Amino acid sequence: MFSKQRHLPVLIGAMACMLSASAVVPMTQASAWFYKHAHTVNSEAAPSGIAGKTIVVDAGHGGKDSGARGIGGLQEKDITLAVAQRLIAYLQQAGAIVVATRTTDVDLATDEDRANRRRHLGDLRGRMNVVRKQKIDAFVSIHCNAAPSADWHGAQVLYFATNDHAKALASLMQSEFREELLPTKREIESNRSLYLLKRIEGPTVLAEIGFLTNPQEAMAMRTASYQDKVAFAMYQALVRYFSDPSVAKAAEKF
Repeated sequence: MFSKQRHLPVLIGAMACMLSASAVVPMTQASAWFYKHAHTVNSEAAPSGIAGKTIVVDAGHGGKDSGARGIGGLQEKDITLAVAQRLIAYLQQAGAIVVATRTTDVDLATDEDRANRRRHLGDLRGRMNVVRKQKIDAFVSIHCNAAPSADWHGAQVLYFATNDHAKALASLMQSEFREELLPTKREIESNRSLYLLKRIEGPTVLAEIGFLTNPQEAMAMRTASYQDKVAFAMYQALVRYFSDPSVAKAAEKF
């Protein structure tokens, strides 16, 4: 979740009562999504559409900025990094050129930013600097959500309101989330204020992969199996975007 620019009402103080691990709902045999489910990409048959594309994978938050906190002390920065690492592996197997904004538990603010108490803005600028160093073909920022009620759930993809290519990728990714992840009725959502979305052209999306304050989603996101599902859903959306000529044409018509 992006600090200070959340698209959902998040009342941090109201969340304190929900951070106990005892709130986690036990898994049942009906929860098939929990079972180990490893995906592989055949490098010899890499999708021609995504091979050679430069894709930035942005794991949200990091360092002193934990992002959202959830049940049992779950931290957004840890989940986003774990999912990002899996997404990077899939993309590289398929022949894409991957650029990561972070690969460890750090933020991208400078010492000067911290000294002047502008760490948050400095971190966002640092991520933009990563993008500016090369010509990129897509940008995917990974985040988790939180809410004052444990009932809030579902993965959702955001895009900048006037970016048609971003909307096309967001639609594909939301479709993959419905197929791969826990049930969600959420739709893609346009946004006009998020720092990175409004500054990066082309297929640029922010994926809120679930609510850390929802017992079922929090338990799922702790597991390597579910993190892999999230990453593979994102990977499939990117493959579809770059491999299907009709997608680019449709984006021009939005």
